This record gives sequence, C-alpha cells and structure tokens, in this order.
Amino acid sequence: MKQLRDIYERTPIPAELEERVNAALAAAKDEIKTETGEYIAINKNNKDFAAAEAKQEREERNKMGGKKVFKRVGAAAAAAVILTAGFGVGVIKNEAFAASVSDIPLLGALAKVITGEEITKVDDVVDIHMKIPKVEGLSDKTVENRINNEIRDKMTAKVEEAERRAIEDKKAWIDTGGDPKEYVPRYISVDYSVKTLTDDVLSFIVSEMEIGANAAYDLHYYNIDLQTNKDLTLKDLLGENYIAIANEQIAAQIAERSKEEGAVFFDGSDGIEGFKSISENQGFYIDGKGHPVIVFNKYEIAPGYMGILEFEVTPPKGL
Repeated sequence: MKQLRDIYERTPIPAELEERVNAALAAAKDEIKTETGEYIAINKNNKDFAAAEAKQEREERNKMGGKKVFKRVGAAAAAAVILTAGFGVGVIKNEAFAASVSDIPLLGALAKVITGEEITKVDDVVDIHMKIPKVEGLSDKTVENRINNEIRDKMTAKVEEAERRAIEDKKAWIDTGGDPKEYVPRYISVDYSVKTLTDDVLSFIVSEMEIGANAAYDLHYYNIDLQTNKDLTLKDLLGENYIAIANEQIAAQIAERSKEEGAVFFDGSDGIEGFKSISENQGFYIDGKGHPVIVFNKYEIAPGYMGILEFEVTPPKGL
C-alpha cells in the first residue's frame, strides 16, 4: 500500500478530477446497499465519510462485545470507497499506478451487464416488453461490441418475427369470423439474468418468451472468460471427454429426481424419447463454483409442467 501511495502522490491530478469524483460518488451511491437494503451514504468529503464510518464501526463493535466488524459490500461499491478514501477518483494516466491498482482483486471485476435498451410496444396486436442487455468493461472492445451487436440484432429479429406472426394470426382470426375486439394481443418479452460475475468469468442468459395460442420460451447463453475475452465452452470446463462426463452425471441426477413425487421424465415408454445425450452446442451457464449448469427447455426431456430443468456438472479433478 505504501508503494501505491508513493505512486499516487507522484501522479498529476487531472483538471477534471472534481467532476469525476462527484460522478463516481453518485454512481457508487446507487450501487452500494447494506444487507437490509438501506443505502450506505458516501460523503464526498473524505474526512467526514471516514469519521462517520469509524463511529458506526465503534457502535457496532460495542454491540458485538468489542469484536471486529466486517461489512460486505459489492465490488464496484467497495472499489469506489477505496479509491475515494485512499487515492482519489478519476482517470489516472500514470501507467505504473494503473497497473498496480489492477492487481488488487477487489478492483479486478470491471465487467458488468446493464440494460442497454428498453422497448415497450402495446397495441391491439402485440404486447412487447424488451430489456436488451449490454456488456461493458471487457478489455477487448472488439469482443464486447461483437457480443452486444449479436444480442441486439438477434433479439430484435426474433421479436420482429413474432410480431409478424401476431399480425397473421389476427388476420386469420378475423377472416374466420372472430371478433377483432376479442383478439388477445400476443405477449412477447426479452429479458436477461446474470448468473456469475467474478474476476475471471461472466455468465449470463438472455431469455425470450412468446405467449399467444401457444407458449414458447427460448434461452441464449453467454459465458465469457474475462482474462482472455473468449467464449467458454463445455470442453474448456470439463475437458476432452465433456460429453461423456456430462451425460453420466445428468443421467444419475435424472434417476435420483425421478424418485420424487410427481416427477416425470420422458423415457420412451409413451413414445417420446427421453434424455440420451447433450449436444455439441448444448446450452449452459456457469454457477458461482465455476461449474457448468446444463439447461433443458420445457418439453425437451420431460413434460412441460416440469419446467426448465437444470443439471450442475462437476468437472473432473485437475480442471
């Protein structure tokens, strides 16, 4: 820390520092919450903030019989506090300082997924609600742009196609004597869910749902190695024999779950073939343990009431 402080003190302070401090503090205030959901107030005056923190810690330590109090806050929020209280906030152009800070684990996870675009369209044909995610903070901007463009283009195309089907369905409804006022608009949604974000891995799912005469649900998976900016595959996580490893564990889990009351999996007895093997492009996300979780959509290996089915696969030792 002494080395970091020495480097910092030799670093010229940018003219726009105050503006960047205020912006960073405002952003941090939105991100930092206590476990009870209340905001941790960040005073832009470092001395006031430090004093308030010290007082709060003393009070909490007294309540706990003098024990040291450790607070859990998000990485982005903690990073903002550290930079504000210890070094200052802003774009520091000193390469040595930047390299030193990047080695601190707390400050390593800069990638994030945000809502890049939100679209709503409601009329007598469709009821559309889209939250299109956007990845930020990858070190390779070409990869970042490729992912964002792919998501936006793919989801936009799928929603436009769903809207075309809705228009055709309503026309058919009217042509066959249906009352236009009784036609139920097709519900279409796009949303996303971040499954894992660490210094090394970003894993998230983009979901598309369509409800009309029938219901359809589609999932799109993004698993990124933040160190190499490459897409992670099941082969990367499970090794060369990833198909056999996954098949064995999934089959065992299906057998175990089948013992539960009401649980049914296709097994060929009713003419519908059950689980045999994952595919080479099998959908999966990565959980907090770094394990792949293989996902099957409704009706793939079980009746629809069983919902979307997930199977965590443990990598072989040494991977």
